[in-house]
Amino acid sequence: MELMGQGLVLMVAGMGIVYVFLYVLIVVSNCASKFVSRFDYVIPDDSPRKNRRAVQVVVKPEPATQSPAAPVDGVEVKAPVPGTVLRISATDGQSVAEGEEILVMDVMKMETPITAPSSGRVSVKVSVMDKVATGDVVALVG
Repeated sequence: MELMGQGLVLMVAGMGIVYVFLYVLIVVSNCASKFVSRFDYVIPDDSPRKNRRAVQVVVKPEPATQSPAAPVDGVEVKAPVPGTVLRISATDGQSVAEGEEILVMDVMKMETPITAPSSGRVSVKVSVMDKVATGDVVALVG
């Protein structure tokens, strides 16, 4: 019984120490929040704390040479989903039939062929490894 009494005393003392520690922690954090709020004018919350570098825009130059047989106007072939151009099956000025593969895109690790919507000469507007978004014009067929 004596051992049980000592255990009970130690448990109560331990709980008392924990409660005193928590109380002191609450008092200190309240005092610190009052002290820190006095210096809000030094570093206001609404301004960024780090200097960020400006974003640089890189513009790709358009290819200077274009095949004279390539159409200027025609049916736009748009990317159905975002992805990366893996390979181009048709060259500028090549005649393609309706449903013939123009290029292949990598969409979520799957090859997705892009086909001609109609017959005519093709003008490819992208190159290999270009990233395209949904609705971007990848080729013209006319």
